[in-house]
Parts: sequence; C-alpha cells; structure tokens
Amino acid sequence: MNPVEASAGNGQAVAAARTRAHARAYRHSGRVRTMRRLIPVAAGGSVALLLAYLFNPFATNLPGVSLGPVTVAGSKVRMESPRLAGFRQGNRGYEVTADAALQDVRKPTLIELERMRGHLATDDQGGMARLSAASGLFDTAREALDLKDDIRIWTDKGEEARLRSAAVMFKTGSVSSQEPVTVSTPRATVNANALDVVENGKRISFVGNVHVVIVNDDPADKAPPRILTSNAEPAEGSR
Repeated sequence: MNPVEASAGNGQAVAAARTRAHARAYRHSGRVRTMRRLIPVAAGGSVALLLAYLFNPFATNLPGVSLGPVTVAGSKVRMESPRLAGFRQGNRGYEVTADAALQDVRKPTLIELERMRGHLATDDQGGMARLSAASGLFDTAREALDLKDDIRIWTDKGEEARLRSAAVMFKTGSVSSQEPVTVSTPRATVNANALDVVENGKRISFVGNVHVVIVNDDPADKAPPRILTSNAEPAEGSR
C-alpha cells in the first residue's frame, strides 16, 4: 500500500469514528430530553395519588387532577398549586389543594406538601368538613402521611380539632399525635397531651392530662359548666 492509499484509509477510519461518536451523543441527548419530560410527569402522578389517598386511600378510579407550573431545580421537582377534586360515597364531593408539592428524584417515595387545604361533604344535606395544615410529608412506600404545624380540622356544625402534628397510617386507618391536642364541639371541649384514633375513627383515645369541659345548654339549669380532669374527678368550683 502506497502512502496515499494509507492516508486515505486513515481518513475514512477517522470519519467513521466521528460518525459513531455523533450518533452516541445524539442518542444520549435524546435520553436526557426524555428523562427531563418523564420526571415531572411521574412526580405529578405521585402527587395525584397522594391527594387521592387523603380522603379515599383505596379508590380504584382517580378523579380530576390539575397542576400548575412544574419546575426542576437540582434533584427536586416542584409542582405549583396541585389540586384534586372528585366525589366519594355517591355525590359527596371533595377537594384537596396545596400551595406546592415537592419530590426529590433521589427519594421518589417521599413527597412534601406546602400549605395543605381541603374540604369534604359529610352528608347529603350539604354538611362540610374542612382541613388545613402548614406542611405535610407523604411516604408512598409506607402509605403514611405526617402533618405538621397548625393543623386544623373543623365542620360547619361547630366541631373543631387543633393539633401541632399528626401521623396518618392509611393501611391501618389510624391517626396519632404525640403533642397537645384540643377538640371542641358546641357541647364540650377536650384538651390532652396526645391523641390516638384507630379503626378508621371508630375508637378515639385522649392520652395524658386529659381535661374535659362539658357545657349544659338546658335553659332551666344555669349552673356553671362541669369540669373533669383526666381522673374523672370534678375540679374545684364545679358542681
């Protein structure tokens, strides 16, 4: 082979190598573009599933879900204004919203929620229950939701619960709080150091330093309200 043929052969080999390198780079860029599209979509689906769990963990059909702008910063996906609306138990509507939902792609089972709000129809006569919490962390693997800071649940019948934190386990249908809790109704108020709800609300236990005030609204009896301590003994000044 003369020098000219050798040079031509080398040039063809270099050109072929460049073509293969360009093809690999193009395929890699395509995979990167695909992943950038899939990460927000997958995260949005996780948020929709989370919000569905809040009021109906075992729903077979997900209702209407909407999301605001989706942004990616580092390994975190941020979704603005996630909203879930639908119906359960016939025509009883509900809606759950948050200011934002965040998911770290390195920890895909954990979803953070900022400023949660929700409402749920409690009967067919228009009764409504509402929920608000400053923040929440949902673990899809454990099917658990941890709510924190300024948790409030109230109804249009004058019932209200205030908690500092709450752990919700959807598999067992339980809710617990190891921090002070206040539950009030038009007829009574209960304060306690902790709260345990089991069997999907069939049994509720107040634990530690339980203080109950029962209001007698009988117009014929104007005696002071009866105050009970955790030992069920009338406090001083009660009848």
